[in-house]
Amino acid sequence: MATEKACCPAGSLPALQTVSDYQPRGKEIKVHDLDVYIVGSGNKAILAAYDIYGFRAGRTRAVCDQLADQGYLVVLADYFRGTAWELGKSFDTLGDWLRTMPYEPGLKEDVHGKLLPYLRERGVTSVAMVGFCWGAWLAFNVAATKGALSCAASFHPSLTLARRFNTSEEELAKCVTCPQLLLPAGNDAEEVREDGVVIRALQSSDDERVRQSRVHSFPDMVHGYAIRANIDVASEAVKRDIAASFNMAVAFLKEHM
Repeated sequence: MATEKACCPAGSLPALQTVSDYQPRGKEIKVHDLDVYIVGSGNKAILAAYDIYGFRAGRTRAVCDQLADQGYLVVLADYFRGTAWELGKSFDTLGDWLRTMPYEPGLKEDVHGKLLPYLRERGVTSVAMVGFCWGAWLAFNVAATKGALSCAASFHPSLTLARRFNTSEEELAKCVTCPQLLLPAGNDAEEVREDGVVIRALQSSDDERVRQSRVHSFPDMVHGYAIRANIDVASEAVKRDIAASFNMAVAFLKEHM
């Protein structure tokens, strides 16, 4: 088995505890037993997948609202069932905690048995995923099922989590069946950057669509930048790269959905 690494690398941004006075524009509903934040409309949907801090943390809902402004129905489900990594807690045991939530059977059933049927009932014809940190690992797993997704975009992806489940980032990438966009920070693992094993595996796929996968690193950023940075007091560089990465993700979604 590949050597295990932390899900969030050293130097990662901590959880963002307050998001100024921002009021999310969507609503919370139930899809089977899942709490879901939903915003937007249309026949193209995005499954958003949060980071280790869970359903209500950081700027995740603000980004969902921004994606909805691009013409998408956006669904953020609470896969952790009300739990989350505790604010300020050391990452030393994070991997052990995440290992208690394997993709199969539970998370796979959440997506394929509950969320995707719900979207089909609403008339959705194309689904993508947008993942942050842990959510990128989930997106790669979902993308292993052919036809489930049109594409996925991952901000500061934590694909090192694959090692907690007796596989590797490369093997995870080899199973993908749709194009992926990786948007890592400067301190994210080398495996998910421009010369890493993940993009090499994707661009070596037998599937022509998967070979359209791309990666763009943000070397001035640290892990968590997309949803943990406080926009109200962020530097111009952080604001610049948050905007740039979001625009890249939207362009990629529009290209492949």
